Amino acid sequence: MLLRLFVPLLLLFPLFTASCATTAQKTISTATPEKRHREEWPPYAGKAFLAYLQGYAAEQDEKWEEALQHYQNALAFDPHSVHLKTQISMALIKVGRISDALTGLEELIKVHPDYVPALMLLGELYHNEKKSDAAIKIYERVVRLAPDKDEALLFLGSLYAGKGETRKAQALFGKVLEKDPDNIMALYYIGSAYLEAKSYDSAEDMFRKIITIRPSFDAAYVNAGFIRELKGDLPTAEAYYMKALEVNPNNMLTREKLFQMYLSEKDFRKAIKALEEALERVPGNVDAHLRLGLLYLQEKQYERALAEFEVVLAAKPRDLAVRNYKVLALEELDRHDAAIEELKKILTLDPKNISAFLSLGFIYAQKNRYDDAARIYEEILSFEKDKPEIYAYLGAAHMQLKNYIKAEAVFREGLARFKENDELNFNLAVLYEKMGRFDDMVAALKYTIELNPKHADAMNYLGYSYAEKGIHLDEALNLITRALDLKPDSGYIIDSLGWVYFKLGRFDEALTTLKKALKSVNDDPVLHEHIGDVYEALKSDHDALESWNEALKFPAKEEGLKERIERKIRNIKQKQHQKSAL
Repeated sequence: MLLRLFVPLLLLFPLFTASCATTAQKTISTATPEKRHREEWPPYAGKAFLAYLQGYAAEQDEKWEEALQHYQNALAFDPHSVHLKTQISMALIKVGRISDALTGLEELIKVHPDYVPALMLLGELYHNEKKSDAAIKIYERVVRLAPDKDEALLFLGSLYAGKGETRKAQALFGKVLEKDPDNIMALYYIGSAYLEAKSYDSAEDMFRKIITIRPSFDAAYVNAGFIRELKGDLPTAEAYYMKALEVNPNNMLTREKLFQMYLSEKDFRKAIKALEEALERVPGNVDAHLRLGLLYLQEKQYERALAEFEVVLAAKPRDLAVRNYKVLALEELDRHDAAIEELKKILTLDPKNISAFLSLGFIYAQKNRYDDAARIYEEILSFEKDKPEIYAYLGAAHMQLKNYIKAEAVFREGLARFKENDELNFNLAVLYEKMGRFDDMVAALKYTIELNPKHADAMNYLGYSYAEKGIHLDEALNLITRALDLKPDSGYIIDSLGWVYFKLGRFDEALTTLKKALKSVNDDPVLHEHIGDVYEALKSDHDALESWNEALKFPAKEEGLKERIERKIRNIKQKQHQKSAL
């Protein structure tokens, strides 16, 4: 539909009618009330005339409630006035009583089917209420009654165009252009019809002609820009959009087009600037603040993102999605306590919000508050037992707390519900390794791989475990190679491959591979330990000591590592001392 493709013909229709109404009001306001009375008004009695004048004055000040009251008072003195009834309907529209206005106009044209002002207003109302067929019938009647009424021809043509009846539309626009070749609205509608038909060159020619005739017509720039955008000529499209904003800085539709173009091109810097400039015009636009906040989040401008989310939450304090975005920004800023408080607010508003519970559990785990994390996961399971990952998270929390028996019970409970869940089986295997149950671990890992032949972590875990024990090294190499095919950038799997090479006695390949792993995980103490072990095997004691000392910079990451490394350093230094003593 045309409605979605460009500055829409039908979307602009109410704006144009409002513009025409404004023009009409300006024309009326230049005449004295007496002249209007002579030319347009029926010969009211004195009280009706006075009430009408009061309504007219209120209308000029846009005090529509007052205008409505005065017009109704006037109608009481002259109950048969078609003009007053039409004015009352206009006032009803202005105060938002659309249904009453519609009813009044429909009743009016039953009695006075040829009264053009009422028909025009009813046609506009039908259109705004998305009753296109009814609007068409009304404007067709107007055109029969007043064939020279350009406004009706244009509106009817636009409705035909919206229904895809291009020939009918073009014929009506052509009638207007016969009388007035430079009629901007007729040219605009013709250009829009070309655009709907995807005749982009003809459409662009028409919009350029409009710009030549009336350089202040911003909609023509917008549609010309849209055509350039469709053709991939983004710099020219941008120039057209910017010209439209120069002509009318308050055209938010143009700002939206510009923003969407930047967004589609992933030019987030310009998209941000476009939104910032839009918000200078309409600072209260909550949706714009939200989009700006999300862009700031995308661009890692977390403090600015937070500020925008706060603006949105001030207007929509119960918006859980925005509160979740706020949590993301807080987490990126390592403001975990504030993130926790925000998540608690979400849970106050929605006590069973699993996403908030999970985020809370993850944050507690990051802060090594595994007791709190376990409590959160247990609370989720109190009302949601159909998500296998919850059992995995809870079991993992108990593992961190070394509550191995409890962890196994959790995994077993999960597997009773989801026997073939690969992640639960994988976590159970990790637990068995920590409990020293090697054979059970191997069985669980093999079953995980059987369930999911692409479970790279299970293949890596099994291959590395074989390598650690120095058994099934060919199988270990095969498993880790397959895992690496699935995750070629995983530093931990590359480390496992290097370790298998070491166990196979292929020391040079081991060293090259382990150094490659350092590019991804240079803060892993076990990797530095492995490199030290390879250097020791290559009789390069200085390099071995250097690598082991590097591993000691991260002792908290591996239980027992500090004692193990220090023992290796003592042994190598003792050997060096013995050599020097000889």
